[in-house]
Amino acid sequence: MRELLEWLKSQKGGVSTYWEFQLRALKLRATEPEQAACLSLLADIAGRFADKYYEEPLPVDAAAGALDRLGKLLGKAVENIEADAATRLRVLNEISVSELEPG
Repeated sequence: MRELLEWLKSQKGGVSTYWEFQLRALKLRATEPEQAACLSLLADIAGRFADKYYEEPLPVDAAAGALDRLGKLLGKAVENIEADAATRLRVLNEISVSELEPG
């Protein structure tokens, strides 16, 4: 997941970033099955965001904010990989109710 975070940090945040993130996260589940739930949740929110802007203009502010939120969620997950089960569950629950757009 650390490599995924580093990749995300290098992205500009266009719609294709979120589709690519979704694909990378889903692919990563096979090699990091202990993180499968987290990766699935992150892939889902990235996919929902990308779908919303399919063939629509993505405002710069929305793109920047979404990239920041996705990076923070993934960063929190990476920081807590070795945490106790209760902490990891709190992170999963936070991710599960998150959206990349404010509101």
